[in-house]
Amino acid sequence: MIPNVLNVVLGLALVYVAVLAPWVTARRSMLLAAVAVIMFVAAWLARRSDYHRWQNNTNMVLAALLALQAVLRLEQFPLAVFWIQFSVGTLVAVLALWAVVYRPDASPT
Repeated sequence: MIPNVLNVVLGLALVYVAVLAPWVTARRSMLLAAVAVIMFVAAWLARRSDYHRWQNNTNMVLAALLALQAVLRLEQFPLAVFWIQFSVGTLVAVLALWAVVYRPDASPT
């Protein structure tokens, strides 16, 4: 549960940076790579305790996409950088929050 909450916070922070403070990651691809690694590790840790694992499997793929953006250094394409960061941040936050909130009742009704 705690790794999912961490991914929610990281996703929201990534959306904030993409929309309101794009200069934070504009020339700092190592910072973006570090965020991607933390997201990937948190999703990997969270999938062990989740009811459905597909949310965190998707978050791991999205973190790899973010790391790919950091490795390719796409600063020359600000529109692509914005949409990748915004989409990854939004999807990671929503899926991680869904994994936190969705705990089905164990007893049959």
